[in-house]
Formats: sequence, C-alpha cells, structure tokens
Amino acid sequence: MKRCAKCAALAREVEDFDAKIHDAVLVPVPEALADRVLLRQKVREPARFGGFGFGVWALAASLIVALGAVIQLYRADTGDQERIATAAAVGEGHAAVAAISYVLDHEPQLLKDNVSGDPAVMKSALMRLGLNLPAKGTTVRYLGKCPVPSGEGEHLVLQTPFGQVTLILVPEQSLGPRVVVAYRDRTAAVSPLRSGSYIVVADSLQAVKQLERLLM
Repeated sequence: MKRCAKCAALAREVEDFDAKIHDAVLVPVPEALADRVLLRQKVREPARFGGFGFGVWALAASLIVALGAVIQLYRADTGDQERIATAAAVGEGHAAVAAISYVLDHEPQLLKDNVSGDPAVMKSALMRLGLNLPAKGTTVRYLGKCPVPSGEGEHLVLQTPFGQVTLILVPEQSLGPRVVVAYRDRTAAVSPLRSGSYIVVADSLQAVKQLERLLM
C-alpha cells in the first residue's frame, strides 16, 4: 500500500464498503414484526413435506421477504443521504459528540491564542492514515492535540473553500464503525481506517463530505 497509490486507494474503498455493510445490518426492524409473522404461520394448518414441516419453509420465506421489504423501505427513506444520529442515540461519551463539544467549547480560544504544534507531527499522522491534505485552497489555521476516547488526537483547524472545518487524526486507534452525528448545530463524522480513525467536524454534512473527498 505504501508503494502503490492505486492499491492504497482500493484498500480505502474496501474499508468504506465494509463500514457501509456494518451500517446496513443495523436497519431497525418494525415493531412486533416477528410476532406478526409467527402469528400468521400459526393460523395456517401446517403441512408435511419430505419429513420437514412446510410451515418452517413458509416461515423462513416470510422472514426473507419481510427483511427485503424493510431494507427497501430504508433505502427509499434515506436515498443517497447518510443517516445522521443524535447525541441521545449514540451517547454523550461518543467520540463524535465529544469532538463537537471540544470544537465549540475550546477551539475559539485555541485560535485566539494562535499557538500551533509541529507540522511534521501532522504530516506523519496523515501519512500513517493514508490521507492527503490538499495543497491548494486549504490552509491550516491551528495544529495541536485534543482528547479522544482512550488517548489524544492530532487536532487540525482548516480553512477551506467551503468554510472552517475541524479534522482530528487518530492513528493506530479504532473509534468504532462509521457514525455521523448532529449535535449543537454541528455535524461530525467518525470514520475508521485500516491504520486508525479520523473525525471531521463542520457546520453541515455537505462540508464534512467535501473535506473527506479532498482527504481521499
């Protein structure tokens, strides 16, 4: 991956696909779906076929059809948009919620103090995560450290063509599957990579995704 840019890009695509598969299996099932399916099977007179209850096969088929319907409804409701969770859904201790709070409560003073860290540390963290900071149109306003679950992250405040965006790099530490959270008028995305994780905080999901495209 280090010697081949196409290999690294393919690996990132696979990781993104894995995260989407993980999200797909978390589709909420309608309330009492299993009870309704089982009740319908009990009402019918079970038949025997080849030593197996035909009702068992019918139940399995019903569940498959029901699951397919739920997935189709989920896709129809969300379209191409990513699902956005609330702080109440993921918990106040989640990395995305904590990142938003840190950005709103501490970042203004950090920018005012105008004390930045070592650019070499930032470049090393980007390289370890396989990310690239755009050379044009994006400037680093602040560089330092910030708390993340079980450690520290590299805290970057970026001025981009689509506004100010915060990027937190967490090499060699997994923050869990991809999650997008809206909280306190900000949106944060926590995303896993093969060699760690990153968090993007912006004022909209569109800005989050725009920065992610540039980083990739």
